[in-house]
Amino acid sequence: MCKYLRGGAGEGPSGSTGRPSSLFTAPGSFPSIAPGCPPDPDAPRLALGVELLGEFKNSGYSPPPYLSRRPDGQVIQMSRLLYLVAAAIDGARGPAAIAAAVSQDLGRSLGPEQVSYLITAKLLPLGLIAGPGAPAAPPTASPLLALRARRTLLPEPASNAVAALLRPLFRWPAVLAVVVSVAAVDWWLLATHQLALGLDQLLRDPATLLIVFALSVASAAFHECGHATACRYGGARPGKIGVGIYLVWPSFFTNVTDSYRLGRAARLRTDLGGLYFNLIFMLGMAGLYEATSDRILLLVIAVTHLEMLQQLLPFVRFDGYFILSDIVGVPDLFARVAPILKSVRAKGRIDPRVAGLRRGARITVTSWVLCVVPLLTLTLGYFLLCLPEINRALWRSTAQQAGLVSGAIGGHHYAVAAIDTIGVALTSLSVAGSVYIVIGLIRRATALGLRWSADRPVRRLVVAVVAAAIAASLATLWTSQGQFRGW
Repeated sequence: MCKYLRGGAGEGPSGSTGRPSSLFTAPGSFPSIAPGCPPDPDAPRLALGVELLGEFKNSGYSPPPYLSRRPDGQVIQMSRLLYLVAAAIDGARGPAAIAAAVSQDLGRSLGPEQVSYLITAKLLPLGLIAGPGAPAAPPTASPLLALRARRTLLPEPASNAVAALLRPLFRWPAVLAVVVSVAAVDWWLLATHQLALGLDQLLRDPATLLIVFALSVASAAFHECGHATACRYGGARPGKIGVGIYLVWPSFFTNVTDSYRLGRAARLRTDLGGLYFNLIFMLGMAGLYEATSDRILLLVIAVTHLEMLQQLLPFVRFDGYFILSDIVGVPDLFARVAPILKSVRAKGRIDPRVAGLRRGARITVTSWVLCVVPLLTLTLGYFLLCLPEINRALWRSTAQQAGLVSGAIGGHHYAVAAIDTIGVALTSLSVAGSVYIVIGLIRRATALGLRWSADRPVRRLVVAVVAAAIAASLATLWTSQGQFRGW
């Protein structure tokens, strides 16, 4: 699952003007121009397909931001002032008429020059306004630790058709029946020790690992259908379902960015929809076992449980991360890491991006940051210190698996050859993924250093010295430990 929301170019919640009224004037409900009055030739127009979604419901911000959606699916977060200006744009009003309409709802005077500035400096660069000066490629979110190299498996119309077909599964009698049935299946598995028999079958016939792998992939794909169906059930429109690379592993995803238009309960249903469909998948495996008595299917149920536990981790962009994000009402937790660390370092001065959070949300997000930063730092530090050794082990494993593939094909053991081929692909992908991560770190560190030292030669020299020192230290450590030997 992926949910990307972009801030409004500095006009986020901290830049809002006043607290929103309990009854917000809906888009298009501003007084229209009197019949017979010609439209203003300088009237701005919203870009074709732009949707104004309204207030971000159950937000962790104070005051809450407002949302709009571009035709490419990108959701933009903006202040109430910017939203009112965008809502007053109808292709007929000029800046003066827009200023009058917005002032009426805002409760304070706004001039035509201010409206023109907000349109040209704020809304136009975000791709929300059509006409001269509109960016050919509007900015999109590029969140930390996001899915990369994405490819489409089901386009948006197809994913919506699947979601509409499976929508009845989210009615409460069906949900209750699924949860109770899975609990009964789990109790039976633990009470009768059937999993041990399934593991024994796998050890006796390793080729059955191919069945476990194929069904695990099917479970992951069905998981994404759960996110899309839950999004559609709540009243939003899911985007495409596809596959990409997350960190170093291939991963399915569903674009449910449109769920930001929903309230907290519906957003949480979307987050949990994939896990719910995993439960349905497990019931299908139990039914198939009842028909075939193939114990390997019971092992698939156990593996699916482990996949669900992995998805609940809140420290990377798994389902648990989005669940926590929607509980506190803060869309991108990783975007709060730097502001919170700056606020800690600033000795009492709180970054505006943190000050705009409600007290409960701020405490929760700060606690999350204080957990995730040490965890990711230790993980990344170990990865860099042992990088050649890790890749050497992966390379040896790849070569060994390739030899096993050749031997299995020569002995006409094609199922075993297929399993070993999967092993070759996964280990090779891990090597490529580690290189990709290192390149990404270097690019981000270089961009940060160049931005910090822009137009300051002394700082630029400091950045160059620090970069050279880090590179020399790592090379010395790797060489002294013999990590370059034995390839």
